Amino acid sequence: EKTAPRTAIKIKFVSVVEDSRCPEGVNCIWAGVARVKIQVRKNGKPAKEFELKTNQTDKSIIFEGHEIKLAALTPHPKAGSKINAASYRATLTIARLPK
Repeated sequence: EKTAPRTAIKIKFVSVVEDSRCPEGVNCIWAGVARVKIQVRKNGKPAKEFELKTNQTDKSIIFEGHEIKLAALTPHPKAGSKINAASYRATLTIARLPK
């Protein structure tokens, strides 16, 4: 769990729900998508769970006047190898929305 800088928002990367992204070096008809689950909370209130995707739809959520966006999910799949769940790293961005 990390606290977003200059906010009281705490974000926890829970898991990768789906990773159907096209492996590196493979020609795919569809680029695929990865879905991650995060927990977000502020000021000790109960956490809320959200899913974010790597494609253009559902890539960000709005929470407490901030946009939280999935910027990247690594590592990228490689043909013939499975990714260990503990190896995944999600890069999130957070920005305060204009009032």
